[in-house]
Amino acid sequence: MRTRSLALGVLAAAVPGLTLAKPMIRLESGSGPAFQLVGRPLGGARPAAPTPAYLTGARIMADGEGALVIDADSGALLRTDAGGKGLAQVAIARDAGLMTFDAAARIAYVADRRNDRIAVVHTDTMTVASSIATPAEPYGVALTPDRSQLLVSTIADRTLVAYDAATGRERWRTALGSEPRGLAVSPDGTRALVAYLTTGTVDQIDLRAHRADPIALGHETPARRCRHCGNDGDSFARGAFAVTFLGNQMAVAPFQREVPVQDNGGAERAGSYGGGSESPVTHQLAFFRFGGELTEQATAAISQHQPRAVAWDPERDALYVAGLGSDTVIQIRNASQASIAAGRIAGLSAGDACGPDGLAVTASGRVLAWCSFTRSVVRIDFPASEADRGAPAVAPGPALIASAMTARQHDGMVVFHAASAAVSESGNLACASCHPDNRADGLSWRIEKHELQTPLLSGRVVGTHPYKWDGGDATLRDSLRSTMKRLGGTGLSRRDTDALAAYLEALPAVRTPTRDPAQVARGRKVFDSEGCRSCHDGPTYTDQQRHKLAGTLRESDTPSLLGVAASAPYFHDGSAATLEALLRDRGAVHGMADTARLTAHEVADLTAFLDTL
Repeated sequence: MRTRSLALGVLAAAVPGLTLAKPMIRLESGSGPAFQLVGRPLGGARPAAPTPAYLTGARIMADGEGALVIDADSGALLRTDAGGKGLAQVAIARDAGLMTFDAAARIAYVADRRNDRIAVVHTDTMTVASSIATPAEPYGVALTPDRSQLLVSTIADRTLVAYDAATGRERWRTALGSEPRGLAVSPDGTRALVAYLTTGTVDQIDLRAHRADPIALGHETPARRCRHCGNDGDSFARGAFAVTFLGNQMAVAPFQREVPVQDNGGAERAGSYGGGSESPVTHQLAFFRFGGELTEQATAAISQHQPRAVAWDPERDALYVAGLGSDTVIQIRNASQASIAAGRIAGLSAGDACGPDGLAVTASGRVLAWCSFTRSVVRIDFPASEADRGAPAVAPGPALIASAMTARQHDGMVVFHAASAAVSESGNLACASCHPDNRADGLSWRIEKHELQTPLLSGRVVGTHPYKWDGGDATLRDSLRSTMKRLGGTGLSRRDTDALAAYLEALPAVRTPTRDPAQVARGRKVFDSEGCRSCHDGPTYTDQQRHKLAGTLRESDTPSLLGVAASAPYFHDGSAATLEALLRDRGAVHGMADTARLTAHEVADLTAFLDTL
């Protein structure tokens, strides 16, 4: 399947001599531009056919005028009435993935990320009726149109698996890329889409051939202003948590775009990388139109910081996108039509930050947002027509359940996701911008004339000091303070710094992929015999020392190997794309160990062992 991007710079570069005017929809909403579409709209003259909600995995789903919510904080599945008050709940597990809901059968399918299962819940009684065993770390879930099959995407084992919804029996599976998240199925049941945190793509899966093909998230070719910046301002798509269909032929996925090398008037910005007049991270929507072998694509800039959730109201052809970092929800009217237009923006903060990471639409057109920080449902009534210039009516519901974190850890979670001037210049970035889902964006940023890879955070903070790639920060709090300086922020208060540290220290380790135990045992012997433990030993697999290595920083801190399978690329500069490349000495860093003499079988065994750390 081929992809054509309608970001016009790409088309012009591909066709010599072609000059294109830039058709651009730029609409004002609130105090500034909130929706800017590059390229022609992909929709038709009429609204797309309805798409049932159960075709898309979500954090919240409408149940009549009430809601079902899977709260990742407490790990509970919650049911509410139309006013957002709690009616019942059932424990699933902390850090749960997404859910989908078969309203006709009154069954919810919930991804239990920690226990490798789908919890099958009867929602009338809120009881777990059965479980479906999955590969490691299920996250995205969706039903096929006839509700006979359940599709599940798994993070650690990187698979898409189809199960018989009635029996839980596996029907087929196919491989996915690194860090898959959201999942959606087309209304005709011919294709599914999977969003990714780090690949810069959305996978299109042919549900008849069970084959996945990546679609690159397109963008307008940037002007080459900084010719001394190494990569001339190249940008990378990251952080695609969600995806949904708008009828059979269209789909949309929110994501963010990152520019790791910053321009400063034609030269490289070397002192900080937190932005200035131009943010190094922007937030966008990718619109896809499918037809035969050709997939068209257009992109739009939005003002929703960390766009983690999306929902479409097919009855009114209104698309809604939630910004977790900005505490806002934007309405996009006529979303599946050529007359696409910006609607209103609803602000969700009425005191405490909301942190919306789930959206649903009831039959009456009311939008329900799940506030992950306050663990409450916000009800939003947008104006019924464009002629109505009134603001959306926002009604927060009560907290439904207590946080499983301590008060300090919870405060740190809010700080981690907040886009504020304390964190970065002009409030362009949050910690979560480069560390989505407490992980890493897979990029190396130019910081003080060095390429420095975004480090993995989950499970890698406690006992791994000193911090930074050169080991320059003795404590975690030192590292947080210096990071805010590098981002150009005014700096966090001592209280917020302590809270952020408490949150990071409590993050669980990432789930490891399933590997053959015999191969892992052989790999452990290679690890020991090759002297890897001389630097990577102990519970965190680091000697907490600095070493001089060729072609690198003056001194390099020994990184922890915990969660190494989820931290590609490797070395401080990200110059080794895979563990095999690292072991084959195919990177900018040399002299770490003499592994070139290892056989292909030994490299495979050693890689399998490392994957399980």
